Amino acid sequence: MSEMDESVTQVAGGCGNNCEDALDRLWEYLDAELIDVDAQTVRAHLAECQGCLEEYDLDVVVKHLVRRGCQEVAPDTLRVRIHEQLTVMHVPPTTS
Repeated sequence: MSEMDESVTQVAGGCGNNCEDALDRLWEYLDAELIDVDAQTVRAHLAECQGCLEEYDLDVVVKHLVRRGCQEVAPDTLRVRIHEQLTVMHVPPTTS
């Protein structure tokens, strides 16, 4: 087993039952982007592995925090300033 595999197993709680695969698919699972068979595989793994379940819980919290933080709307003046800066054509100085 490589150092990377060992660290993933240690982070995941060390159940040794496809932790790396489950962790690689957590975000897809959270976003309901997996086909039913793959979602069931991840769900079954989370039911058996406390370490991966803790990682899942942490990812759920992060997802909720990001969603809550993304609800703010930038003030119109800021939006205009950013748009102006993005659309101004940069002309390099000429050398004489």
